[in-house]
Amino acid sequence: MLTDLRYAIRMLLHSPAFSLVAIVTIALGIGANTAIFSVVNGVLLRPLPFGDADRIVKVWTATTDEKRSNHSAGDFQDLQRENRSLAAIAGHRGILFTAIARPGEPAQLEGSHVTIDFFDVLGLRAALGRTFSRATDKLGDRVVVLSDQAWEKLFARSAQAIGQTIRLDGQSYVVAGVLPPKAEWPEGSQLWLLSTKEVPPSPLDINDPTADRDVRYFEAIARLRPGVTFEQAQDDLRRIALAIQQRHPQTAAGRDVRLAPLREEIVGDIRWALLVLQSAVALVLLIACANVSSLLLARATSRRRELAIRAAIGAGRGRLIRQLLTESLVLGAAGGLVGLLVGSWLMGFLVRILPETVPRTGEITFDRVVAISTLLTALLTGALFGVLPALQASQADANSVLKQSGDRGSSGRARGRAALVVLEIALTVVLLAGAGLLLNSFLRLERVESGLRPENVTVSGLTIPQSSYPTGASQTALYGRLIEALTRHGEVKAVGIGFPGPLRGSNASGSFFIEGRHSTSRADRPFAHIGSVSGGYFGAMGIPLIAGRLFSNSDSAEQPGVGMVSVALARKYWPGENAVGKRIRFEDNPKEPWMTVVGVVGDVRQLGLHEEAPPILYLPYQQFPLPFTNLAIRSTAPESVIAELIRSEMKAIDPDLPGGEVSSLQEVLNRSIDQPRFRTMLLMAFAGLALILAAVGVYGLMSYTITERTREIGIRVALGAQPRQMMHRAIRDGMVLALVGVAIGVVVALASARVLSAFLFGVDPTDPMTFAAVSIVLLAVALLASYVPSRRALKVDPIVALRSE
Repeated sequence: MLTDLRYAIRMLLHSPAFSLVAIVTIALGIGANTAIFSVVNGVLLRPLPFGDADRIVKVWTATTDEKRSNHSAGDFQDLQRENRSLAAIAGHRGILFTAIARPGEPAQLEGSHVTIDFFDVLGLRAALGRTFSRATDKLGDRVVVLSDQAWEKLFARSAQAIGQTIRLDGQSYVVAGVLPPKAEWPEGSQLWLLSTKEVPPSPLDINDPTADRDVRYFEAIARLRPGVTFEQAQDDLRRIALAIQQRHPQTAAGRDVRLAPLREEIVGDIRWALLVLQSAVALVLLIACANVSSLLLARATSRRRELAIRAAIGAGRGRLIRQLLTESLVLGAAGGLVGLLVGSWLMGFLVRILPETVPRTGEITFDRVVAISTLLTALLTGALFGVLPALQASQADANSVLKQSGDRGSSGRARGRAALVVLEIALTVVLLAGAGLLLNSFLRLERVESGLRPENVTVSGLTIPQSSYPTGASQTALYGRLIEALTRHGEVKAVGIGFPGPLRGSNASGSFFIEGRHSTSRADRPFAHIGSVSGGYFGAMGIPLIAGRLFSNSDSAEQPGVGMVSVALARKYWPGENAVGKRIRFEDNPKEPWMTVVGVVGDVRQLGLHEEAPPILYLPYQQFPLPFTNLAIRSTAPESVIAELIRSEMKAIDPDLPGGEVSSLQEVLNRSIDQPRFRTMLLMAFAGLALILAAVGVYGLMSYTITERTREIGIRVALGAQPRQMMHRAIRDGMVLALVGVAIGVVVALASARVLSAFLFGVDPTDPMTFAAVSIVLLAVALLASYVPSRRALKVDPIVALRSE
């Protein structure tokens, strides 16, 4: 074996150009695979940082309108009390906090109000201090657990942080513990406050959140009891949901409870996107293998005499195959080592360009698992691309070769190389088709009208401390002062506040009653996504007024309730009618006042550009106050000027008000399509690499064919054939292979295109225009790759050709 290894290294060093091309080709394929696998490993395969994480589930409320909705306090307590399958269930509600550990150094941190069982559900233990538990804490205790990042930001990683007091939104909390690094959940959270009640505090100004089961404002996670399966737990909670429906038919009719494994909730849709990309780079590696295998077949031609001599002096076919496979494995190992370096660089690049919405990016590292899998892939690759050349080269007839009368195996090698080129082209068609579909989809998504006019609009999140502004009246008064202060500036053309923010999904929704119409069940009631906005929000965001009027300062909490509806809502529930003047209310109770629709505004794709505009009911912020909202300012002034203006006015109103992230509305729109852009760019890059490799494969085959047929061409020319005829014949042979490869590739691509359907917008996965364009591009590249080497046929001198052997 050592002898074979030494000889293999010597032979590869003897042909440096061949070895360099082969190693670079392998390194590109393996490097791309390594980079994507490092992302797949970090995001999908690494264990979650929780104890027995496979038994943790996310608990959702499901309604006829929403499959994944939050929980009401009353429903949550019923689930907690009546379940037989959960070891613990915990509620949590995310919010931004203004944290002050040292005077004059406020910091805005993302965190959650959590119930006492939260860390028991996650199976998390503190790295320093302790977490919450029923044994050490009780309702009303103002304690907080910090993330490793928050510990560093607030206390510079001092061990004296435990027991220290910090102020959060104006209230004092004692630091109980610090979590290990990368153990934050929900992702991005930096601190966790123990709820002072059995449920997280409500963002609405209500005394008893358990009294209204329509107010669903927090999420829940649970841990399954030992021995309880996921299906058993789902059946158990569904039983409780049915019981809740029976006890509360007016508010809980049609409501269900659904579970989802926590890992699936964290990974989300990115799982399939990453698996598609991993499949794409695997195809690139196969194309690279076909290319190197083709190179080895060509090289075997120049080694016919050497192999024949070794066979003549007693080397059996198995011995020759072993030697040739050893050379292939050495090439694979060398390509793998270079591929490790390429993959390491590509991984760092990918991490930098990954969309913010990709979870667990902190887990993406170039670790031992990635390195070992890369080296194993390199050795497997070496064996894969070396098998066919080794089998064919070992078939050389020693007598024929030594007599220099030709090699009966040359036709076999030609067929083998032709088959490899067909394979390369077919695989390239699959990649190009996928990239073409995604590109077509992305271009359509970019052209979708969002319903907003993003030019010259700056947006900023705004969260106010409920300890300082505990009532809806105090919150609306603050918002009013801020809007008035910003409006006074001449550079501000329009200003407004609105929740939820642009393209932020549905943070509030509900069913309602329409005057004069009877709903037999809750499932039949009209449904809408709900926004809390000011009248100026529509002008600032560029949402047009279609009918009626906008909200004004006179729409206060003391005045009769009013609302505005989107075109989608008006068409759905008042088709062919004028929605202005219609009356609605949220409860079928004679004591519940009616709310009058005063205006109709344009549709907004609030759930995302890929979703149709939902029906939206807008309420004036004075009548539906929230302690968090979004500020929108339309101005031709630079974003930095507007950001400073926001900060200065907020500081003038209240120095303790936290400043939110400021960005342009165009940036918000761009971020909403980050994932489609990322996977499209990456798949196009892989398809481009595959196209180059396929072109090189066709070029190499045609060059090899012209070289092998030099004597034949000379004879034909000497007998009167025109050199151009020979060139046309060579091009024809190349194009036949290309057509066969394209045909096979189109069939495979059509069969596998359904995999991409979940990522496509406005494009059929079998779109004929895309497949036609891909076929034309590949045939054009194949024609060029066939034409260049075929021109050599024009330059063949018959005398030289006849003397070539």
